[in-house]
Amino acid sequence: MQITKIMTTALVSGGLALAGLGLTPVAHADPTTDWGPAKHWCPGEPLPATGNHVTDPLHDWNPTVCHTYYYLWPGMGNVSHMIWDGDNPPPKPPPPVGLYCDPGTFFGNCRIGDHP
Repeated sequence: MQITKIMTTALVSGGLALAGLGLTPVAHADPTTDWGPAKHWCPGEPLPATGNHVTDPLHDWNPTVCHTYYYLWPGMGNVSHMIWDGDNPPPKPPPPVGLYCDPGTFFGNCRIGDHP
């Protein structure tokens, strides 16, 4: 009797787990950019913040049409220091080369290279 109860519980639990896997929606990320979702601006809205409109103003920004833009790392933008206007931002640069050690170790299993 005890074994039958355990087997029934295991089968029901396994069936529910498999059913849950089949019904779970799948999240799809935007595969076109490493910089996150695109931002949109249209005439009448405040200009995108560049950090400082005096020293880093938007240039080549047509204020009469809508724009799709991305915030990038400083120095990578095409209309300001850190804003890319358009649908094709550049990819993120690779991580810097340095000394990396495995977590939880103090100078154990260290290597020079890109961060894994």
